[in-house]
Amino acid sequence: MKLIQPIFLAYLFVINCYAYVLMWYDKYQSKQRGERVPENKLFFIAFVFGALGIFLGMKSPIYHKAANAKFKIGIPLLIVLNAICVYLIYRFK
Repeated sequence: MKLIQPIFLAYLFVINCYAYVLMWYDKYQSKQRGERVPENKLFFIAFVFGALGIFLGMKSPIYHKAANAKFKIGIPLLIVLNAICVYLIYRFK
């Protein structure tokens, strides 16, 4: 049981770094008029505990998808949902 905590924390770190890089990549592709990352994929990554990385991509100098209403409302809600899930995981481990 003790091993689960560090593995889960490492997962949270990796998924949020991946989410941030994915936002950067999508912004780069939009400037280059290349193949974009689907919004559904961004929301899926946010749902599986990557919401903070997506949010940081919206608020950092990348400033990507920040004006999109779905992201402006949906990502903060997913951050709250992610936080509740993390709390419950650690509360009832």
